[in-house]
Amino acid sequence: MNLSKEAEQSLAAIVSGWFKNFVGTSALDVARNISIDHSEVMRIFEQLADAGYGSLNRSVQLYQVSFDPDNIAAGFKYEPVMTHIFFPSKETLRKAFFASDLSQQGLPEYTMRLHLGAQQVSLVFFSEEVLLRYLDHPEHYEINDSLAGGDVSSLSTAPNDRYLYVRYGKCQLTSGQIAVTAIYKDLSDMTPSEQRYWHSHEIDSPGLDKSDPHFHNFLRRTYEGDFVDFHDPIATLLETIGRVNEAVRDGHLFTKLNNVHLRLPVEQTYKSYCDASSELYKILGPDNLSQSRLKAILLNDLDTSAAELVHAESQRPLSTLQLLVLLEQKLGASGVYTTPLRTLADLRVDADHKVLEL
Repeated sequence: MNLSKEAEQSLAAIVSGWFKNFVGTSALDVARNISIDHSEVMRIFEQLADAGYGSLNRSVQLYQVSFDPDNIAAGFKYEPVMTHIFFPSKETLRKAFFASDLSQQGLPEYTMRLHLGAQQVSLVFFSEEVLLRYLDHPEHYEINDSLAGGDVSSLSTAPNDRYLYVRYGKCQLTSGQIAVTAIYKDLSDMTPSEQRYWHSHEIDSPGLDKSDPHFHNFLRRTYEGDFVDFHDPIATLLETIGRVNEAVRDGHLFTKLNNVHLRLPVEQTYKSYCDASSELYKILGPDNLSQSRLKAILLNDLDTSAAELVHAESQRPLSTLQLLVLLEQKLGASGVYTTPLRTLADLRVDADHKVLEL
């Protein structure tokens, strides 16, 4: 189709608008930019859509805002106007992109994809290992992580070329693996080096497990604006430890309430699982428990004699772990804490003292 001069001008304005903001362009904007009557631009939009240059949202009601400086008291006027919104096709954008100097500027991957027609809120999928760079360096990044996703933002200590703020989701794949997903807008706002890093972990055609409730929560919060809590087992655990400390009289049972290296595994390997267990043991294990508080609870609250706090054979004071075993016995809950703790201890040994296969 041979385009008229006015149609070519309109199409050029549409493409230029997309390259600046990555959104559709209204006939009102084009009419104002190229000084053509609004009704004529609407007719041109319809012709361009029929010819395959893009798609059209017809008869959208917008408001023209005006202000009369000679009548300040009247304030702003809002006049409703029916117009069309035009979205250029990917083929139209591709031709315009490679015909311009944009193609010679070396735009980073996700910025270039937006120029070529990707939607700002569309999702891109990555292997979960993409988060390692940030989780391994809490001195450079603030990370809020959960089973459904979270966000990462760089601190002032991060390298200059690694500035970013990105919101991400997590989704289970049909393979059983976990993938990370982020929208094009956040990816495009990253520095070029960060975009290259994320692109190196991209998954082309992920098979999504549609039954994954955590991914559905991410979609509801991201696209529907629902107030959805992301399940964060580590945060829940730390909050519970805090409540235990509050319930203990005259001091805390757990001496530390946080570990910046404690996180959900992001590499789906046994080694990563053992490493996470090792960090968890630092919070739940004997080294983080106050032996004096354990003894006080046993003596003052559970009718324990001083002799019971001494090992019968060695005549040495009970270790912290042995005090925990005694506490469970007194409460009638033998093994409720120490059994899973011993499992963590075994995994910690594997993490610290074995050469593990990936």
